[in-house]
Amino acid sequence: MLQGLDLLRALTNLRVMAPAIAAAAASRYDALTLESGSRKDPWSARLVAKARMLIFVYRWLRRERLIRHRGQWVVNSFLPPFPGRAYERTFQNFVPDRRMTPISAFVALTSQCPSDCTYCSMRGRRCGPDLSREEWLSVIAQLHDLQTCLIAFTGGEPLTRDDLPELVRAAHDGGAEVELFTSGVGLTETKACALQEAGLWAMGISLDRCDRQSVNRVRRHPQAFDAAIAALEMSRRTGFYTFINAVADREAVVTGEYRRLYELARRLQVHELRLIEPMACGRLLFDGHAQLLEPEHVAELRRFHRQINRRGRGPKACAFSEIESPELFGCTAGTLHLFIDPSGEVCPCDFTPLSFGNVLD
Repeated sequence: MLQGLDLLRALTNLRVMAPAIAAAAASRYDALTLESGSRKDPWSARLVAKARMLIFVYRWLRRERLIRHRGQWVVNSFLPPFPGRAYERTFQNFVPDRRMTPISAFVALTSQCPSDCTYCSMRGRRCGPDLSREEWLSVIAQLHDLQTCLIAFTGGEPLTRDDLPELVRAAHDGGAEVELFTSGVGLTETKACALQEAGLWAMGISLDRCDRQSVNRVRRHPQAFDAAIAALEMSRRTGFYTFINAVADREAVVTGEYRRLYELARRLQVHELRLIEPMACGRLLFDGHAQLLEPEHVAELRRFHRQINRRGRGPKACAFSEIESPELFGCTAGTLHLFIDPSGEVCPCDFTPLSFGNVLD
């Protein structure tokens, strides 16, 4: 009931729906043009385009749980909160005659990391030296020129960079919402406050199991579990939109560990449990196939996403396989999303080490 009321409030809020409606009205929809003969009746074609956009948004948001955070609505950690300038940027990609550009960009600031995770996608990449502060500031400026609305800093471990607050500020001041992906190792109250002042919106802390021994073993760091729990509590306390970023491998699905992670998220009062499938890249490219998911495991995570969000209480669930399902957005790598590795190679995503070129070229 509460979820339905929140959805109604969002759909009837002009500041929320106006950017989507405007994009739908401006879009050409060539197939629709042929169907309706809109060359003779462009008004009716635009009306149908608006209706289709509204129907899609309604069906999509029914699978989500809208959360209020610091005066804005949050669908999930894949999109900027709304209303807001970054949210409004999201729909500019759908205006005709405009070159398609990334809605989101994941920026790996460094390959340095105190952990050594067994499924790290960075392992095996031929990364050169990390870009300098000035070079990253130039990259961020170029992303703003592309109207990128969500910039996420990752690594390696981005907290190892002393200039992280400055880079966050540059991303935020240019109009994007900014996320940080971290193991939590190295996060202090001082750093958290500096990131808040710089404009960081959300913090995702990696945690894949609920017990200390398993986490420390998988991450090959003796304090990995304690650091992650402390970082989740600190992030929530500081006021960030806080989510657990978990790799749901086959064992986690079969044993129900992902459900126990959700209960941990609820006890810690974080906002979201984000479930990512293990990918055949990095260390898993050659010896990790036993951890990859079968279709039935993917279907289970998608059901979990919907069931949890329909409850309308507790942390929301966000399964990567649901967001990228054919019914919603599909894979956006290389079209609406890009990844930049520590040496500046521009790739479709962090799971695809295929470079389109280097930002320094």
